[in-house]
Amino acid sequence: MRAVCFVNRLEFEFGGNVFRSSLTLGDVDNTGEMALVAGNASGDLAVFKGDKQWQIINGLGMITAVGVGDILNCGLNAVVIVCGDGWCYIYLCPAGSAKLECVHIQRIPANTKVLLLGDIDDDGQQELVLGLTDRVVRSYRWCWIGAPMARETILAFAKTSVGSLAGRGALVCLNKWEFAHQLGAVTLNHQAGGKPSLLVAQPGGTFMRIRCYADSDRTEINDLEDSSRSNAFGETSVDYHPLCINSMRNPNVSTEILGDIETGRKDDNGSPFAVATLDGTLMLVHNDDILWSFQVDHQLFAVTKLDITGDGHDEIVVCSWDGQTYILDLEKHSVRFQLEETVSGFCSGKYTLEPNSSKPSIPVLVYATFNNKIYIYYDIHLPSMLTENFSPHLVDFMRGFDLQEIAKKIPKSSEQYKYIAEFLSGPITTDKMKKLTELCLYFRTDLAQPSAPKPIDG
Repeated sequence: MRAVCFVNRLEFEFGGNVFRSSLTLGDVDNTGEMALVAGNASGDLAVFKGDKQWQIINGLGMITAVGVGDILNCGLNAVVIVCGDGWCYIYLCPAGSAKLECVHIQRIPANTKVLLLGDIDDDGQQELVLGLTDRVVRSYRWCWIGAPMARETILAFAKTSVGSLAGRGALVCLNKWEFAHQLGAVTLNHQAGGKPSLLVAQPGGTFMRIRCYADSDRTEINDLEDSSRSNAFGETSVDYHPLCINSMRNPNVSTEILGDIETGRKDDNGSPFAVATLDGTLMLVHNDDILWSFQVDHQLFAVTKLDITGDGHDEIVVCSWDGQTYILDLEKHSVRFQLEETVSGFCSGKYTLEPNSSKPSIPVLVYATFNNKIYIYYDIHLPSMLTENFSPHLVDFMRGFDLQEIAKKIPKSSEQYKYIAEFLSGPITTDKMKKLTELCLYFRTDLAQPSAPKPIDG
């Protein structure tokens, strides 16, 4: 397997244990700039923008999961923080403010391990999905008391005080699903026709598919008081998918799952998704068919997606506890990158290196280590996932040299002269290209550099 080396990185000091789900990238202040949000077990939440720590919030409790999204369904991104002791915080960045402000605090069931923000029932509204360590998945939606508040009203109202949305709305639990086994990741994947479904990872490379129906058999719930708007939720169905449990080396191994992998083309048959297990198995699955399987000798604990080649197709990025990172495209072509530290959290996505500038966000890999460090690797673009033949590029490179003139300056008894003379005689063959490669690699300093073109006056 080809190894790559990424050298450009940002390094931040951030103490405390960072859980896998308490590290995410998103637009926290609704400026279009992507920031990094990290929480630790000590109750500290840090927001990093560019090469600086933008904000630190303390005293939140043991942070186990964070997310960035439009949880209020008002067109504004908010930061959702969930703690292991059962507290949920919502932070917004008010208009004209340079910092996040807490606008809502709510008690929820304890022991959350994973968090997902997304439209799970195709009703146009964002839901909050939480996976708990006691094998339970719950979905929530923000419901207003009275008329829903507009974006501008929320921005102005959020300036007042901490908890400024208290009494104006709350997160209402829509569904609760219980599972027989410990759950891994929870992800959203779109099926045929663009219908969303929840995928919940189960041990041994298996998963449960939850479909939420918003348009059939609807049940209406009114907002908490005097609401002019209703919130609807319908029936759900849960299916178990064994996938490949009979061929797994360990049927009880923990599993991670990632949906909605972008293929770069419109496909009415739904999106593929990736399944990774702690014993080193990675699978690409489409409509319950395993397209390919990839095996490594490392414990894979995180699976993400990122367009590293810039071709509009997502690459699958998986990370192990020892820092070994594998990048695979949809055709199973792979490269690996080694971080020389043990990893507690990993994510990938877009990040804004230079805030307050016109430069766009770029792909990055983010590592939280057990040594109280956070690394953001940038300049990770790969021109291709395939290993290319060097010979065509070598021919183009050698066209910049006047080989006839060089040959006159080299003693005819030298090895260099024989290589050049043979290369210039007759058609180019594979053997000639090998010898030319040797010439460029081992005798490069003896060759005269091609002169740069002179600028034209005028």
